[in-house]
Amino acid sequence: MTLSFETRQVESQPFVGIRASSTMDKLTELLGTLFGEVYGYIQQSGQQPAGMPFSRYHSMDGATVDLECGMPVMSPMDGKGRIQAGELPAGTVATVTHMGPYDDLPQTWSALTEWMGSQGLEPADAPWEVYVTDPGAEPDQSKWQTDIFFPVR
Repeated sequence: MTLSFETRQVESQPFVGIRASSTMDKLTELLGTLFGEVYGYIQQSGQQPAGMPFSRYHSMDGATVDLECGMPVMSPMDGKGRIQAGELPAGTVATVTHMGPYDDLPQTWSALTEWMGSQGLEPADAPWEVYVTDPGAEPDQSKWQTDIFFPVR
């Protein structure tokens, strides 16, 4: 697969989500559970998501990852319990689209960070992945689209 890197400006985006820690081997299972909880909360609040679910990666320490699983909403809404309101930041991001299984995402991440270095771009905030394709609706993993956004300066 040929990767196409670019920088672009993004607007801030309100969301609701759950922050959690996980080991990499349990991440897929955890994401499914958390996204279901967040989606249910949005529906109970009388809204619909304003886009596809995302994971925002705050830190990685060995095999443990600190992340936020969220869904964008049209306008800011209150959180409740472990579901918290937040906002994806506005600004310049380095971005790339990954097509294929989630297991291959680490190679795309590595290629993106290498490209950022070659362009003199420095990380400015926590990056995130947007899961454009719903695996429940598309069983062919080669058609799964994940967009990666990395705030830079």
